[in-house]
Amino acid sequence: MSDDVLIHFSSNSSNQSDQSNSLPTKIALLEARMVGKGSATPQQTGPAKFSGLPESLPHETLLSSDDSDDDNGGEFLIQANIQKRRKLEEENSSVVSEHVELQQLFQVVDDTRQKIEEGSDISKSTTDSNRKKSRRKGNCSSGGGRGSRNMDQTKTPAFPSSNGQLDSSYKKNVCAMDDTRNNGCTPLEEISSLHAKVAALEEELKRVREENSEIQQLHQMVEKELKEIKDADQQMKTKRTKVISDLLISVSKAERQEARIRVRQESLRLGNVGVLRAGHVISETWEDGQAMKDINVQLRNLLEMKEVVERQRKLLKKRQSDKGDGTDSDTGVQEEDVLIQEEIYKSRLASIKREEEMLMRERDRYELEKGRLIREMKRIRDEDGSRFNNFQILNHRYALLNLLGKGGFSEVFKAFDLVEYRYVACKLHGLNANWSEDKKQSYVRHAIREYNIHKSLIHRNIVRLWDIFEIDQNTFCTVLEYSCGKDLDAILKASPILPEKEARIIIFQIFQGLVYLNKRPQKIIHYDLKPGNVLFDEFGIAKVTDFGLSKIVEDDVGSQGMELTSQGAGTYWYLPPECFELSKTPLISSKVDVWSAGILLYQMLFGKRPFGHDQSQERILREDTIIKARKVEFPSRPSVSNEAKEFIRRCLTYNQVERPDVLTIAQDPYLMYTKK
Repeated sequence: MSDDVLIHFSSNSSNQSDQSNSLPTKIALLEARMVGKGSATPQQTGPAKFSGLPESLPHETLLSSDDSDDDNGGEFLIQANIQKRRKLEEENSSVVSEHVELQQLFQVVDDTRQKIEEGSDISKSTTDSNRKKSRRKGNCSSGGGRGSRNMDQTKTPAFPSSNGQLDSSYKKNVCAMDDTRNNGCTPLEEISSLHAKVAALEEELKRVREENSEIQQLHQMVEKELKEIKDADQQMKTKRTKVISDLLISVSKAERQEARIRVRQESLRLGNVGVLRAGHVISETWEDGQAMKDINVQLRNLLEMKEVVERQRKLLKKRQSDKGDGTDSDTGVQEEDVLIQEEIYKSRLASIKREEEMLMRERDRYELEKGRLIREMKRIRDEDGSRFNNFQILNHRYALLNLLGKGGFSEVFKAFDLVEYRYVACKLHGLNANWSEDKKQSYVRHAIREYNIHKSLIHRNIVRLWDIFEIDQNTFCTVLEYSCGKDLDAILKASPILPEKEARIIIFQIFQGLVYLNKRPQKIIHYDLKPGNVLFDEFGIAKVTDFGLSKIVEDDVGSQGMELTSQGAGTYWYLPPECFELSKTPLISSKVDVWSAGILLYQMLFGKRPFGHDQSQERILREDTIIKARKVEFPSRPSVSNEAKEFIRRCLTYNQVERPDVLTIAQDPYLMYTKK
C-alpha cells in the first residue's frame, strides 16, 4: 500500500530529468514550499497511521502534492487543496465503516461455524470420503481466519488521493479476502451447506455403526458356531476313536479266543507239551497227539506186515529148495505155484512200501503242523505273559491288538493307527531292569542307530518305519509297516523247496531293495539277510526288514570296504567267509549282502543251506565251516536251470575281491525280465 502512495506522488514528476535526486530530498523541498521556507530538513511529526502503513514514511509527505515539473521549490508557495483533502477523507471514512461492518459479519460467521464444529461429534472411523469433506470444511475455516488477520494488518489511514488508487486497491483486497473466506458462497448458504453435510455424515456414521454392530454380532455367532463345531468334532473324534478301538478290541479278543481253541484242538490231534520230572529237575517234553499216534501205529503195523511177508517169502524159497528132488510133473506144478506166490509177496511188499511212503509224507506234514503248533503255543504263552496284553493305546494313537512274535529283547504287536487308520506293527523294546547302566545305554544307542538308518528308507521292497516314541523309563516303541503275509522262513518251513519261478521273483525283489540301499548318498549294508527278515504283504510283495545290524558306509571308505566292528554278530549260515577272519579286522562291503542273497536263493531252490545246514552256529564257528566253504555243490534233484546255478556261483564267490557287489550283480541276465 505504501508503494502505491509513493508511486502516486512520484507520477506528477514524470518529466524530471535529474534522476540523481533522492525521494527524501524531494519530499523535503515540497515541505519547505508549504511552510514558505527554503530549508531541506523535514519535520518529524507524529503521523496518523493505520495498521500496515510503513513507519519510515512521514505523514507530511503523504499530504503533499506537486503539479510542477520543476525541482526548484524556492520560487513558488504551494498551498494545500482543502476540498480534495476533504473528499478523500470522506471516501476513506466510508471505506473504513464498510470494513468494520464486514469484520463484524465475518466474526458472526466464525462464531456460528465454531458452534457447529463443537456440536458435531464426527467419528474418526468414517470413510476416506467423509474425512475429505471434513478436511475441506477445516480448510475453508482456516482460510477465513487468515483473511481476517490480513485485513487487520492492511488497514489504511484516511488520506486524500488524487486519483483514488488507494481506495480501489483496498476494495479489491477486501473482495478477494471475502471470496477466499466464503469460497464463493454467502455465510448463510455456507452454514446451511455445513448443516446438510453434518446431517449426512451423522446419517452415514449411524449407518456404519449399525453395519458394524451387525458384523460384530455375526462374527460372534460364527465364532460361537465354530467353537461348537470344534467341540462337537472333538467329542465325535473321541467317540469315534472309542468305537473303533472297541471294535478292534472285540475282534482281537475273538481272534485270541479262536486261536486258543484252535491250539487246543490241534493239540489233541498233533500233541502237546508235557512236563517231565527227573528227580529235582523239571523239563518239558513233547507228547504226540492222536493223529501222530495213529500214524505211528500204522507205520508199525506196516513194518510188522512187511516183516511177515518177508518171512513168508523166505520160507517159500526154502520150501522150494527142499523139494527140488520131486517128480517132474510135481516139480512143474510146484514151480508155477512158487512163482505165483512170489509175485503175490512182491506185490504185497510194494503195496506196503507205497503205504509206508504215504504215511511218511503224512507224518512229515504233521511235523510241519506240529512246528506251527509249537510256535503258536509259544506265541500265546508270550502273549499271556506280556505286560502289554490288555489292549493298551500307546501314545494316544496306537491301539495294541495281538502279539505277532517275541525276540530276545523285544515284542512285536499288531496294532492299529487311530490317526492314519491303518494297521501297523509296534516293536516294543524292553530294557532288562537288572542290566547295568552301560548296557542299557548301549542298547538304546543301538536302537537309535537302527532308527536313524531305517527312518529315511522309502522303497516298496523295504519295510517302512513310521514312528518312534518312549513308553517309560525302560521301554520304547518303534512303529513299522505291517505286512499281513508270512515271512520267508515260515514259507520255507511249510514248503522247503520252491519252484524256480517263485524263487527267482523273490530274489529279484530282494535285490531291488539292496540296489536302493546302495544308490543312496550314504550306502547301507544290511548285514543280516535271512529268511526271517524277508516279509510278504497281501499282494506277495517281498520286503526287507530288521536293520539292527546294518552298517552305514562313510564317504571316505575305499573300494576295499569298511572295518567290521561287530564281529560275531549275525546269522552264521548266511555270512561270507571274510566275516570270520580272526587274524585281522575284516573289511566288508555290499558284497556281504550278495553272499547272503546267494544263500537264500540256494535254500529256496534246494530246500537246505549250502554250508553247515545241519550244524549249529556254535559248531559252524568251532569247525570253521564257512571259512572252508570254497566251492558250492549242487544236488541232482530237484532240477534247476544252469542260469540259476551260475548266478548262485557268482554270488557265492569265495574271494571277496572277485565277488561282484550289489550294483554289479543286479545287472546279471538272471535278474532281467523281458518280454519273450
